[in-house]
This record gives sequence, structure tokens and C-alpha cells, in this order.
Amino acid sequence: MSFAQIKGQQRAVRILQKEIASLSLAGTYLFIGPAGVGKTFTALNFAKALNCKREGIDSCDKCSSCLKIDHLNHPDVQIIKPEKDSLKIEQIRNLKREAAYKLYEGKKRVWIIEEANKFTLEAANSALKIIEEPPPDTIFILISETKREILPTILSRCEIIRFSSLSSEQIREIIINHLPQNLSKISLIMNLSRGSVKKALFLIKEENILKERDNIINKLNRNITIEEIFELVANWKNFDEEQLEEILNMTLFWFRDLLLLKEGEDIELINSDKIEKLKEEEKRYSYFTIRDAINTIEATKNYLKRNVKPKLALENMWLKLKYQNLQ
Repeated sequence: MSFAQIKGQQRAVRILQKEIASLSLAGTYLFIGPAGVGKTFTALNFAKALNCKREGIDSCDKCSSCLKIDHLNHPDVQIIKPEKDSLKIEQIRNLKREAAYKLYEGKKRVWIIEEANKFTLEAANSALKIIEEPPPDTIFILISETKREILPTILSRCEIIRFSSLSSEQIREIIINHLPQNLSKISLIMNLSRGSVKKALFLIKEENILKERDNIINKLNRNITIEEIFELVANWKNFDEEQLEEILNMTLFWFRDLLLLKEGEDIELINSDKIEKLKEEEKRYSYFTIRDAINTIEATKNYLKRNVKPKLALENMWLKLKYQNLQ
């Protein structure tokens, strides 16, 4: 992948390419914008262009450096992600130790720090020290949806690159390129991805998650037994955090659509392919029952982020849905 393949972020790409061409690189960048619109993807391509053996304002996608970054195994390009929903002091200490070494094989060492708004105070203060005086040939790229919760002292040392939401047509084009033989799924994936390219590509790749949607809807719309709840959750035991999040989103989206119908809205339904079933089910529930279901699912999403055991959290959620008169 190269800058040329990034969709909908031409302004951000132009700024970065201009800085590569002029050699006027910042020590720290903040890529800011909605989730799933290509911030990390752009950061990796920036790292590729900076380290490409061909040299230029875009990567060649063929040299050993480009291929290593594509496979996330280049020793001079690292991604740091939150551990248990926060960026911790020990992660920054490790970064500092690594940054003290000479470059292994690249031209620039690039550290990509995802969800930079989740620094603990200790970690943020520690990061500030190295951001103020970055080692030679080192670039930090902080990634966040928002500037809130990022220390003002860190913000003041960042060049901010803004990313925008993609249009429906841009999302559709990306999905069509990945699903040329399965046009029937395009609208569904567009609705479920909610404007996020990352989620759209995830749903294209994870066909089993899409198939699970029908299973969830069927279970919600009849009197599921306790034994079936345990069996359903057991079938998800090998799903990772991202897969479980999409399972919960699909459950949440169903009740979100029911709530819209209850309020007299029948446009912008996510499950638009199930409109007749939604209209039939909406009559069964009160407004408050639907709200209770949404709150239950949201609470479960938060439990999983706080590292509560998935099996326990999911079983508890389905039992609550059952006994909230939703079945």
C-alpha cells in the first residue's frame, strides 16, 4: 500500500508529502479525526515513504524496507497500543530504552502511538520529556480521535494533521473494490461500518461475524432458553476483542433501530434489509424496555474494555435481556 491508495484524505497526504520533499519534518505529529478513517494506515505509509530505499515522496511498495513495514516487522517502525484501555508508564519507559539505540537499518525511526488520549498522567509526563527532545532521526506520530485528555504541553509540541470522515460514495467504492462478486453485501456492510473504513474492511474479512448477525437477530426475536444462552456464548469463546465488539454492536444496532421505529423514524435504519421484521418486533416492546436493553449492551461493552471475563459478561447480558421482558 502507498499514499496513492489512501482514500478521502488527500489534504493530509499532501501536507505529509510536501514535508518529505522539503525535508521540513516535525519531531512529533498528531493525527486527529474520526475512528476508522485511515489514520494508522496513513502513519504507516508515512513511515514507508521516509524509509523507502527508492527515495521520494511516496513508497515504492517493493523494496525490503517497504515490505517489512507492510508486515509490521521493521525494527525501526513500532506501534504502541493501550494495554487494558490505557497507555502506561512502562510502555513509555520501553520506548525510551529503544529510542536510545542507533537506527537498526532504516533512515528514520518512527513510533506510532495509537489512542494517545489514553495516556496515564505518569505516562504522559514521561512521554513529554522525550517529545521535547526527540533523539536524532526519530519521529513520533500520536493518533487520536480527539484532542481532549491530551496534555496541553504535549499538544503544543505536535504538528496537527486533521483527518475527515469519508463520504458514503467513498466507503462504497472501497467495499466494491474488495467485494466485486458480492454486491448484495455492500449496503449491509456500509450500514454496519457506520462510516469507518477499518470496520468495513474488518467485516469483509470476517465473514463469520456477518453470519452471526442473523443468529443474533433470531435469538432476540424469540423466547431463548437459558441453555441456548450458554450455548450461544460458548460458540464465541474463540472470538477476539475486536470480533466480540462487533457482535455487541450488531446486537446494539438491532435495538437502536427498534428505538427509531418506536419514535416514528423509519429512515437511516442500520438493519434496513430486515425492515419488516423490525416493524413486527417493535410492536412487542415498550420504549423503556428498548432503552433498558441498549443500556445493558452498552454496559457490557464497557465491562469488556475493563477486562471483565467475556464469557461471564456476555452470559450476564443475555440473561438480563431475557428477564427484561425482551423475549
